[in-house]
Amino acid sequence: MKLGGLLIASSLVTAHVAHAGGLFLPGSGATSTSRAGAAVASVDDGEALSVNPAGLAKTTGWTITISTTFIRYFMEFQRRGTYDDSPDLDTGYEGTPYPLVENDPKPPLGIGKFQPIPVIAVVSDLMGKVCGLRLAVGLYAPSGYPFRDMSRGYKFPSAANPGDPEIAPPPTRYDILQQESKLLLPTIAASYRIFDKLDVGARFTAGSLQSKSVVAVWGTPVNVTESVNQDSLFTAEVKDGFIPAFGIGATYRPTPNIELGAVYNSPFIIRAKGTAQSVKAPGVSTNTSLGPVPDDMVSCATGGTFEKQKACISLELPQNATIGGRYKIIGENGALKGDVELNLNWENWGASCEHDENGALVDPDCTSPQQYKVVIDSGLYNNDVNGQPQTFSQPLEKNFLNYGLKDTFGVRLGGSWHMPLGEGLDPNQVVVRAGIAYDTKAARTGWLRANLDGAARTTFAVGGAYKAKKWQINAGGGFVYEGTNTNPGASADGSDCNPTGAAGTFGCAGNGQDRALDDRQGPDPTNPLLQPKFQTENPYNQGTFKSHYILFMLGFSTSF
Repeated sequence: MKLGGLLIASSLVTAHVAHAGGLFLPGSGATSTSRAGAAVASVDDGEALSVNPAGLAKTTGWTITISTTFIRYFMEFQRRGTYDDSPDLDTGYEGTPYPLVENDPKPPLGIGKFQPIPVIAVVSDLMGKVCGLRLAVGLYAPSGYPFRDMSRGYKFPSAANPGDPEIAPPPTRYDILQQESKLLLPTIAASYRIFDKLDVGARFTAGSLQSKSVVAVWGTPVNVTESVNQDSLFTAEVKDGFIPAFGIGATYRPTPNIELGAVYNSPFIIRAKGTAQSVKAPGVSTNTSLGPVPDDMVSCATGGTFEKQKACISLELPQNATIGGRYKIIGENGALKGDVELNLNWENWGASCEHDENGALVDPDCTSPQQYKVVIDSGLYNNDVNGQPQTFSQPLEKNFLNYGLKDTFGVRLGGSWHMPLGEGLDPNQVVVRAGIAYDTKAARTGWLRANLDGAARTTFAVGGAYKAKKWQINAGGGFVYEGTNTNPGASADGSDCNPTGAAGTFGCAGNGQDRALDDRQGPDPTNPLLQPKFQTENPYNQGTFKSHYILFMLGFSTSF
């Protein structure tokens, strides 16, 4: 049967938050990013707030750092295959190849399509009142790009705006149409010099998230022909005003020339709340509609309406750790001439929650980076008949969206060279920096997708600074190469999986059946009226992604 306005907010709201649209890039601020992130041992100003809080111990007096990385993400997707025939529509694009879709974002606070990612910090040594202690306050944001516009100008064929069936819908519409999000991390931190060779530090963060996403979803179960007439358009807006997390770090100097650093960052557990609303395409049944569940049945929040239902999303940005070693080249006068640093990084994207045989989470409070729990306080209402009011019929299922991720590992190599501009013990300097980094892919085979950057990447960065006695200006640029990456066919035999609904053609197992959740290779549209086990296997991401980033960095730091 057809179910009006089927809510698939899992694939909608989760697209996206901070990693929401891009995993972390190396570095945080102009200095560390110019070294391709190789800074866990060398960081010595306000950027230590986000890189390694132990580095705050190297500051003197008051230090103010204002630093920004400007990020632009280029991405395009070419889905393999052709548009299916729609039994309920006669369109001009049936049987034609899927078009190329390019990301054309419009960051609301961006400079053009470049999004600034800030680091702002104020550090104090408390005028030496507590020997070895430094305190800091500031904010930063994860170094990623959560903005998407994959719509190609597509107009959803709602009843109020039927649209033109000759206009082909973008093949990414079940993944993402539009998204934007903002995650700011106000932070306090402290460091302490235990003795001359050892510094330790810690920070506490209370983050704040706002996210808005738009996606097309199935308005009718088993819409395997992907008919636009059977779609529903969903928009969701969620936020979380308090996201606690912490980080701890250390630096150790066994000799004057060698410095070691390490940092651990806890997960960010996000429990966002907001609203979701849907618009049905003309072909979706008008016999039922979505509305709020009765107050005694809510799991998220009361106060939903027929226009907007309450939505709760639980997810996690993963714990991560970095270790590094630095070799310093010291001149005859004891001043730093240059350095080279190697860092090794781990991010726990592969952490997951246990689910039962029906696909439901065993622990309903569990969060993980690759399983986004979605609760919509909404259900089906039978529409009024003969003047009778709408009656509540069935609540939507609690669901989670699987992102198919695995742990990533990275290596960063960077350094600097200092050129004094004059004689004396402490002349002004020009500093040049450079670095290269490599990070393994986060997406398992077949799980690359448009609303989350899971590709492997190589980062090249350069930068420089003019450094006076009490201040310095930093600038740089970078390029993150990801190249062309292809999702293979999702069928058990390696061929493309494209169910058509004809007899014996469901699923990707080759026997007309859907495979178990853990055996699927790629994302499927979600049906919140069904438990995950019974959701239709219909991967929509079989094709090729081509992507890269361009970075610009600018920063200023002063001490007094």
